[in-house]
Amino acid sequence: MHIDGLTTIVGVFGAPIMHTASPAMHNAAFEALGMNWVYLAFHVDPQHLRTALQGAREMGLVGLNLTVPHKILALDCLDEIDPEARKVGAVNTIVIEKDKTRGFNTDGSGFLKAVKEDFNLSIKGKRVLVLGAGGAGRGIAVKCALDGAAKVFVANRTLAKIEPIAREIASTKSEFQSLALTVDAIQKVIHEVDLVVNATSVGLKEGDSLGLGAELFSPRQHVYDTIYRPAETQLLQVAESAGAKVANGLSMLLHQGARAFEIWTKRKAPLAVMRRALRAAIYGDKS
Repeated sequence: MHIDGLTTIVGVFGAPIMHTASPAMHNAAFEALGMNWVYLAFHVDPQHLRTALQGAREMGLVGLNLTVPHKILALDCLDEIDPEARKVGAVNTIVIEKDKTRGFNTDGSGFLKAVKEDFNLSIKGKRVLVLGAGGAGRGIAVKCALDGAAKVFVANRTLAKIEPIAREIASTKSEFQSLALTVDAIQKVIHEVDLVVNATSVGLKEGDSLGLGAELFSPRQHVYDTIYRPAETQLLQVAESAGAKVANGLSMLLHQGARAFEIWTKRKAPLAVMRRALRAAIYGDKS
C-alpha cells in the first residue's frame, strides 16, 4: 500500500481494543476500483474525540467510521447530523466536506440488509427483541421501528439507557416495551418474538453467556448476534440447538461498511470483494 500526498484518507476512530476487519474490507474495495484511497485505524480515547475530529478535518481526511464508545459521544461534536442518525441517537460514519463534518448511521440499514440476506426476512410486521441499548442496539431498534416492525422490545441492564430509544420509537407506528436484561424478564416475552438480536458484548469472550437456555427458543424464530468473532457465540449455539435459524454479525459489518463506502465515495460498493476481504481478515478464509 503506497501513501503519498495525493492519497485520499479515510479513517476509523476506535477504542484501544479494535479489530482490523474494517481496514481490510475498505482497502480491498479501493484497490478493486483502482482508487488511490486508504483506510487507516486510529485508537482514540473518548475524552480526546473532539480534538481528534478537529485533527482529522485539518489533515484533510474525507471521512471516518466510529466504534463504541464514540458513536454516541460524536453527536455533540459534529457540524451536522443526518436526520436518521439523529433519531437513532448514534453516529458511526462521518463525511468531512468543505471543512464541515456530517454524521450518519449505517448500522440500522446494514442490519436490515443482513437479516434479509441471512434469513430472507423482512422486518415489517415482525416482533423484534433487541438485547442491549448501546450504539448498535439503538440503531437496530429504532431502524426496525422505522421499517415497520409490529413491536420492538429492548432489554438492557440499565433501564435508563433505554429511555432515548423509547422516545424515538414512540413517534413510529411500532409498539414498544422495555425490560431488564435478565433471564426472568426475557422468558416472559420471548415466546412473542420473531427475531432476537444480541447487540451486547456478551459472547466476545469464551464462556460468556446471557444465561438463555434452549427451552426459550423455537424453530420459528430467528436469532442474530452482532458479534462476528467468534463465529458462533454461546447464544447462537443454544438457539440453533432448539431449531432456530441463526446468523452472526459478519453480514451486518459488511453491509454497514458498504453503505459507508458509498457515502464517502459516491460509488457503488464492490460487495463480493469486501466480503472476501472480511472473511480473510476475521476467519483466515482465503477462498
